[in-house]
Amino acid sequence: MDRAVRNEADVQASQSQASQQARVPREDEDSERAGHPLAPSEKGSRPSRGGGGEQVDAPASGRGEGLPRGARIRHTDEIRALLERGKRKRTKLVDVFLAPSPVPFSRLGVIVPKHGRAIVERNRLKRRIREIGRRAVLPEAARRGVVVDVLLRARGDAYGVDFQALERGIRDAVEALWSDAC
Repeated sequence: MDRAVRNEADVQASQSQASQQARVPREDEDSERAGHPLAPSEKGSRPSRGGGGEQVDAPASGRGEGLPRGARIRHTDEIRALLERGKRKRTKLVDVFLAPSPVPFSRLGVIVPKHGRAIVERNRLKRRIREIGRRAVLPEAARRGVVVDVLLRARGDAYGVDFQALERGIRDAVEALWSDAC
């Protein structure tokens, strides 16, 4: 019992000493803290350590250049339906599936099988195919005035070609499908 009282007294004494010795920062030292009245007001002036994911230098249009979420075919049932009902064009680099879209705008789906490659290679190929679809395939559908779902599935040889050859192969396959459909 005596020991508990003594420990309690020691804690209270050390707390009072700590509050007397507390260091208060000068006004200019605390200006880097978020929410401080003197904190920098520029949004995105320093890189963050994850989270947020906001784009600092967004294009003047107010919209990023990425493929909008609504224009993506992502769900397994949608992909399976497109594989079954879509017209297919098979090339050395990609298989292209094209079908009328059930929604009032064109959409794009990308499938990149592993084919025994490293994840870095797979992600690079996926980004390339998505970019070709966003910049070439979907605008061509809009130019033709058609609303379609396009699914691009990479083949093993697509890993070994450069961007221009991949783009040429995808454009040729999509053009052949559109000429057959029209």
